[in-house]
Amino acid sequence: MRSVRWIAALVLVAFATTPVVASADDMSDADMREQMQIMQQRMKRMEDKLRDAERRAPAAAPASDCFFCSIEFEGWISASYMWNTEGFDGINGQDLGGFNVGGGPTFPTTVYPFRPDHNSFSVDQVWLGMERPVSADQRAGFRLDFVFGKTADILNGGSDGFSGSQNDFHMYQAYIQYLAPIGEGVEFKFGKFATLIGAEVVQSPSNYNITRSNLFQLFQPITHTGIMATASLWEGGTTSFGLVNETRSFPSRDIDINNNKALTWQVGHQINDMLFASFNGAWGDADSGSGFDTPSGDKEVIIDFVLNYDPNEKFSSYVNLDYLKNEGGTPLTPRGATEGWGIATAGRYALTDKLGVSGRFEYTGLEFDSNDVNLLGLTGTVDYLLTGNLMVRGEVRYDQTLGGDITQVFFQSGGATRGVPGGGQEATANNQVTLGAEVIYTF
Repeated sequence: MRSVRWIAALVLVAFATTPVVASADDMSDADMREQMQIMQQRMKRMEDKLRDAERRAPAAAPASDCFFCSIEFEGWISASYMWNTEGFDGINGQDLGGFNVGGGPTFPTTVYPFRPDHNSFSVDQVWLGMERPVSADQRAGFRLDFVFGKTADILNGGSDGFSGSQNDFHMYQAYIQYLAPIGEGVEFKFGKFATLIGAEVVQSPSNYNITRSNLFQLFQPITHTGIMATASLWEGGTTSFGLVNETRSFPSRDIDINNNKALTWQVGHQINDMLFASFNGAWGDADSGSGFDTPSGDKEVIIDFVLNYDPNEKFSSYVNLDYLKNEGGTPLTPRGATEGWGIATAGRYALTDKLGVSGRFEYTGLEFDSNDVNLLGLTGTVDYLLTGNLMVRGEVRYDQTLGGDITQVFFQSGGATRGVPGGGQEATANNQVTLGAEVIYTF
């Protein structure tokens, strides 16, 4: 449309400055006035035509906001090999005898999750995440995370009681987000989102170690389904509160058929450039009432504290404290009322730009049905970047029971079996050593 205007203007200028009949010297005053009237009439007709052309011309299309350009992607593939020095390579049956630290049919062969096999290669995570983040200029967005492999099978509840399938698919996160123009901004999430409790996460590349801690396994949720609001109420601080179906939405095949809900929260503060502390937790219904785990109505409280200490670019660390009380058992210990606490501390030091070492110490204590068990764990990990996208890690882990009513929670090859159909094996060892290797390619 701008080009039409410029052409019309040039025509008008040229027309106005061109002699119509004769030069001004040969005209009388009457002739001059007549010629000026003719000129004005022609200019008016040109202006009318120009306005008419503008009305008929289509409106300029608004600039595209490029929806796909605003989406951020991340992903990785992780594979591993694990070796248990006790030589235990599976279990036929789900009754482990004594204390089922591993969590019933989900993680029966080991204290820690996602690594249930001995002398076995595993495709653990084929992960794809995508997000349209929110901001003052882009207030609506979403987040999706999908995972395939052994981790997906475990998060789904396990297909066969211990080893699972490496072809399973799991929707880890799926939520809509909106940044409401309230104060400095309040971000809402609606759907399924990762828990704010704990220092470790499901995503392999985001942890110092290959295996997860006992705190992650025994005390902490993995995801929640509901609604959550997050806001910065003071400088350096962040606060989140959520209303969710239950304290721990696990496994994903568990459905919500009760009338109860749970609360989850996080209150964090950036103390200085090196320290960040957060007080996290969940309280409410511990189970959705589907009958897969425990009966509906059991109340549970999870209190979690995390302190991150990152003094420089080479060293980072955390301390994680947990307390749990469940009036009727949890999906991990479904035999009755449960109470326990635990501590885990871990750190990583970068020896070079490519080489790093990590260590973790943990201690947990659980009491249920008038029995108690105490677990000590020590883990050492070495990681190395072969390229900017490819990392390899090696790990040694030692687990030991310390005192308590139950001391044998680990399994040995050829250990005692129970006289039950299916030949379920009993835990007969009070310690185990696990060796592992992992390869992660990020994209």
